[in-house]
Amino acid sequence: MIIENQENKNKTINLDTLLEILGNPTRRIILAKLAKVPHGASELARSLGISRQAVHSQLKILSDNGIIENLDPKSRGGKYRIMSNLSLRIDLSPDHYNIEYNVTTIDKKSETLQLKDIGYSVDYKKIKIPNKKLRFLGEKIKEIEQNIIELEEERSDLLQNKECLIVELKNLMGQQYEGQLRKGRSILEKEIFYTLFYNPIKYFKRINIDSLLDDMFFSDMDLISRDQHRVSVRHLLRDLSNLMDFLKEDEDNWFFDI
Repeated sequence: MIIENQENKNKTINLDTLLEILGNPTRRIILAKLAKVPHGASELARSLGISRQAVHSQLKILSDNGIIENLDPKSRGGKYRIMSNLSLRIDLSPDHYNIEYNVTTIDKKSETLQLKDIGYSVDYKKIKIPNKKLRFLGEKIKEIEQNIIELEEERSDLLQNKECLIVELKNLMGQQYEGQLRKGRSILEKEIFYTLFYNPIKYFKRINIDSLLDDMFFSDMDLISRDQHRVSVRHLLRDLSNLMDFLKEDEDNWFFDI
């Protein structure tokens, strides 16, 4: 996950850290509160029924990882707010595992977004009574939420279709190549193949072995172990390339030529 801001550009949070941050119930409550209204440490401590010291500890973790910011860092009693929009999506099925997450920093341009920019200004200006304005805004929020629900339902259907194709891909792999994959290494060879094929948008373009190692969760290994796996993966890619004429190598980059 990449966070970009003026003070610390391209700050990276790895997935384990992100899940640890969101896995703490106290931090989740703090984030839920800050997403609605900026709070100071004292206000959060009273609301949560814990000490200010405990709140400061949680705020520091969230702040150090670029998820919240102090609106007035020079003031002792400054208030905090959410600095970034976090999106975390996990797809987990018998034939597919994928986690996507990103953080988009709220910049000045986003904060100055107005009704005219999203197409509601004309209708909104025609309303004169405050209560009717509240109803109008509520209805528009409801419409957007309904659109999100419909998109999620469509996404669910697409995921089922994707899993159907993956199952057929596995069946074809088993029928066509199972007997030819070398014994003792067949599991890793299969894992390499499926890692490449499950993300065709990424891997139908040229990608280097280091990126493949990251996607195969070798990124947190020490350098010696990573280099050993790098050599193994390179040899297995060449074995797969000899077996499947559509897997190509181009100056240490690999891609599907289909």
